[in-house]
Amino acid sequence: MKKPVIRSLCVLVLLASVAVRVQANQTRDAMITDFDAGAAITDVIRDHGYVVRENPVKRPKLLSSVIYFQRPECQQASLVLPYPINAETLPLLARVAKPDFDRHFFYLGRSWDGQHRASMFFEWAKYAVLDIFGASRYVPVRLAIVLAEAPDCHPVAALDWGAVWDKSRHRGAAKGAGAGVAAQAGT
Repeated sequence: MKKPVIRSLCVLVLLASVAVRVQANQTRDAMITDFDAGAAITDVIRDHGYVVRENPVKRPKLLSSVIYFQRPECQQASLVLPYPINAETLPLLARVAKPDFDRHFFYLGRSWDGQHRASMFFEWAKYAVLDIFGASRYVPVRLAIVLAEAPDCHPVAALDWGAVWDKSRHRGAAKGAGAGVAAQAGT
């Protein structure tokens, strides 16, 4: 083959690679922008068969983001509070949970018994880098959750809170929303 043909093929491969990366970045950015922590948490709770209870605090107040749910084996409702990983959430949590409630913090695939902001930041950094290469199963948003439960509540089955950030859940929701819009446009 001649040198101009080889150079042209190399340039085309390079341009195609850049185009694919730009498209992947736009898709990732859209997924992060459209991430709805409340809806994802509610889906995970309902997927496990638990009843989501109404939050007495209404928007635009900050505590309106708390999600309450009832486990059959517990007398009091459990609550989940989504919050930014760099925020101090304990004062906010003290306003909605009783002091004796057990607190468990979740972010992506890990959990902690205390708020460890530095560890959460490193988890975010790890999955953000993996996401650049398409190797992360999570949407790398900077939102963590804290679960607060009564001390006498010993759940039979633990919930998989990692599903809140799972990309497959959010891709399916985006496709489902797009299909719903397309179906409504035809009517």
